[in-house]
Amino acid sequence: MEENAYITSILAGAFYLIAGYRLLRLSRRTGERPELLLGLYFAFSGLYYLGYNLPSVLGIDPWAPTIEIAIEWVYIVGVLPYLFFIRLVFRPDEARAGWVVGVCSAFLLIGIVMQTAGGKMDLGLDNPWFLIEWVGYTTPCVWMCWEASLYRRGAKKRARIGLCPPIVANRYLLLALFGGFQILACLADLYWAHDKEVSESISMISDALLGGTEIASVALLWLAFFPPRIYENWITKRAVILPTPMEG
Repeated sequence: MEENAYITSILAGAFYLIAGYRLLRLSRRTGERPELLLGLYFAFSGLYYLGYNLPSVLGIDPWAPTIEIAIEWVYIVGVLPYLFFIRLVFRPDEARAGWVVGVCSAFLLIGIVMQTAGGKMDLGLDNPWFLIEWVGYTTPCVWMCWEASLYRRGAKKRARIGLCPPIVANRYLLLALFGGFQILACLADLYWAHDKEVSESISMISDALLGGTEIASVALLWLAFFPPRIYENWITKRAVILPTPMEG
C-alpha cells in the first residue's frame, strides 16, 4: 500500500524533469536567463521527488536518512534560481525585491543547515527549523502568484485594444495559476509532514495531494511556455479586441 502512495510523487518528479529539460533547451537556444533559471528550478525539483522515493522503491531503507538529507539540499538549492527568476521577470530594478530574495534565501539555508546538523531530517510541525525552511520556499510561490496576477491584469487591458497578443496575457494567467497550485502544494506539504509525524508513514491521500498539485502546476507552466497550436488558436479566437479611437 505504501509503495502505491509514492506513485503520484514519482510522476510529479518525472513531469518536473521533462519540463526542466525543455526549458533548459529553450534557454540554450534563446540565450535568455528566465528560461535557464526556471529550468534549473524544475530540474532540481524533479530530482528531489524522484530521489525521495529511492529508498522505498529500491528497498535500501538503511540509506534513507542520508539520501533524505542529500535530496533536501538538492531541493533547497533549486529554489534559489526560482527566486532569481521571479525577481528578474517582475522586479529587476527594485531594491525591495532583492531584500525578498535575500530573506527567503537566508530562511532556506538556515532551515536546512539546522535540520541536517544532527545527521537526520526532522520534517515535523513541532520543529521550528522545518517551519522556517517552509516559509523560505512557500514565499516565492506566493510572490509568483501575486506578481503574475498583477501583470495579467495590465496585459489583459492592453490585449483588449490590440496592444498585446492575447496569448501573452494568457501566459500571465497561467503563471498566476502555477503559483497558486504551488501554494496549494506547500500547504499539502504541511499535511504530508503531519501525516508522517503522526503515523511515521505517508498515506495515499497526503501523497496524492502533494504530487497532484505539483503535477497540475507543471502542466500549467508547460502551457505557458510550450502552448500547442490548437491552444494558441483557441485563446486568440476567444479574445475580445476593442477598436481603438483611430479605428472607430
